[in-house]
Formats: sequence, C-alpha cells, structure tokens
Amino acid sequence: MYVIIGASGNTGSVVAKTLLGLNQKVRVVGRSQGRLQALTSEGAEAAIADVYDAPALAKAFTGARAVYAMIPPNMTSENYRGDQDRATKAIADAIRQAGVEYAVSLSSVGADKPSGNGPIAGLHHLEQTLNQIPGLNVLHLRPGYFMENLLAQIGVIQTMGITAGPLLADLKI
Repeated sequence: MYVIIGASGNTGSVVAKTLLGLNQKVRVVGRSQGRLQALTSEGAEAAIADVYDAPALAKAFTGARAVYAMIPPNMTSENYRGDQDRATKAIADAIRQAGVEYAVSLSSVGADKPSGNGPIAGLHHLEQTLNQIPGLNVLHLRPGYFMENLLAQIGVIQTMGITAGPLLADLKI
C-alpha cells in the first residue's frame, strides 16, 4: 500500500495515477471526499485527513509500505512558516506511529540551507525531521521549478509573448 498526501494536487495526483496505472494499492489523503473522487473512481482508497492532524494521518499511514509526504502550500496563511512546522510535526509523528519504512518527500532546490531561503526553510525542516526518524528510508525530491507555476501567467504569455517573475532573464530552468 502506498499513501499519497496531497493526492488531489499537482504532484500528488500524478504520483497516485502512476501507481494506480501500475496496479498498486493506493490510499489517497485529502481534506474532503469530493476532492479525491477522481482517484477513488480509478481504484484508490480515500483517507480523509488534514495535514496538521497526526492521529488522522497515522490512521491513513497504517499498513503503508511508503508515504509520499509533502506540505501543501497555504499562501493565505497568516503564519506560513508556523504552519509548515505544524504539518512537519504531524507527518513525522504519523510516520513514526504507523511504522512506515519508506517515504518520498517533496522538497525544493535550496532546502539544503536552513535559512535565507524564504518558505523553503520549512522544507529544510521537513527534510531534517524525516531524516531523524529511526528506520525510515527517505528520499527528498528537490525540484527547481514546476511548469504549473506558469499557469497564472497565461494571459501575459499569450498577450506579450513573455513570462514575468522574480527570476533573472538568463537563468536556465
């Protein structure tokens, strides 16, 4: 059994669909049944849990061979870093309690640095926390960018033929 946090999101849904396509047992974690419907209709088992709820996550993780762990971004949070730390604690506590042996964490380029990297510091904390769980074999994915980040710029791209963002013009991504 593979358990996917953020299964209705951009990366989690791809992980879940890929595993389902390989005829693997998949449990998808989300805040509502409705958001998970597309995956349950493909054969996934739903687990309703909030990423801050360690007991609910532990229940979802029970029996899992591996967990895809990530902190869903909450850009409207008044305490973004605090929320990242709460999610990290809940995920780590649940992994420990459920006795999960393998995890893949969605992190980011820059997570090797503990500070000076904005919200990526929370992903550094996630990595360090998961690394300290005895017996857990964890792989941290550190992508540099997601194409989905360009979706908000579709109008600018179509109208002006450029992208806009806080990146140097000659930066290769």
